[in-house]
Amino acid sequence: KEFLFAEWKDRGIYVLKSTPVIVEELEEVQMNLQTVLTMRHVKPFRKIAQELLTSLSETSDTIESWVKVQTMWCALESVFTGGDIAKQLPKEAKKFAKVDKDWAKIMIKASQCRNIVEC
Repeated sequence: KEFLFAEWKDRGIYVLKSTPVIVEELEEVQMNLQTVLTMRHVKPFRKIAQELLTSLSETSDTIESWVKVQTMWCALESVFTGGDIAKQLPKEAKKFAKVDKDWAKIMIKASQCRNIVEC
């Protein structure tokens, strides 16, 4: 599976989309792995299965954090690129400009490597 991205307001900055589907699939695979780990025949593969379960859990946590940060960025981007508020709060606008620049770099890099979990 791969992440899907969409361009944000024609700015050349990408945002993650369709995360509920990804999270649902990750949760389903985690439940299946937990079931497999309860079986006695998994013994030779237990370590690999446990490592994969840990990786998927960390991936789910990362996506959850990513979506929270993205939601906050989208809200602030609308506020600080509108003009009036940026003029009234120049210090905050300058701080956001740095965050905005960093976020754009991160999202461009993320959009180039779309794998959800490395194989």
